[in-house]
Amino acid sequence: MEIMNKIKQLGLSEKEASVYLASLETGENTVTEIARIAKQKRPTVYLALDRLAILGLVAQTTRGKKKLWSPVHPKRLKEIAEFRTSQIDKALPELMALYKENAEKPSVKMLEGIEGVKSAYLEAFGLFVAEKKEGLWIGNISVLIEKFPEVFKEYNNLLRKLKKCKIREINFGGEQSKLWVENMNKRSKSNHRLKYISNNGGMTDQLIIGNKVFFFSMNKNLFTIIVEGEEIAKTQKLLFETIWSKS
Repeated sequence: MEIMNKIKQLGLSEKEASVYLASLETGENTVTEIARIAKQKRPTVYLALDRLAILGLVAQTTRGKKKLWSPVHPKRLKEIAEFRTSQIDKALPELMALYKENAEKPSVKMLEGIEGVKSAYLEAFGLFVAEKKEGLWIGNISVLIEKFPEVFKEYNNLLRKLKKCKIREINFGGEQSKLWVENMNKRSKSNHRLKYISNNGGMTDQLIIGNKVFFFSMNKNLFTIIVEGEEIAKTQKLLFETIWSKS
């Protein structure tokens, strides 16, 4: 029923809305008659009428021994909506201040399993383009090549398309990682620079794009932690720059 859905948008439950509509239909009447029209049990109707009375949508009168309920003019619904809007308008400056404060707090998301790792890489690759900021990557590219060939393929496709975005890689790991760096440095564009530092290191990756830092662990338990926060990203960028300058 379309009219009921519209009324419910004002915060009424389905039962309260049906009792209100029944009250409009019957006019001044008893709980018994309102319950019959609303197709609700009497205890339910009593509770609904009490709630509607608080909102000023119905009023109770007594005639002799009878208690009767009558609907208030439907324009009262508009008054309720306007009042709630005005209250939100008054509270909005304070709410915005709280939002700004919370927005500065870092957010943390964790993804697990193969699909989680793939999803995180694809999100990171998307940010390389969307953020139009330099991406910083430190990790073992050989793990990506061996364990996630489809993700590696996606990364290669991304590198071919990159024009304005910059990426720097610091790679560690075995011969495959070293070979990747050598080959890419021979044919890479100026916006993609790579360095190889060591054959040591674990099965991990770290990507920094904008205010997001992606931490990948790709040993037995696959998981990714994505941290979004300006100060954390700033610190990780400093560590990257330190390694980059000394390698």
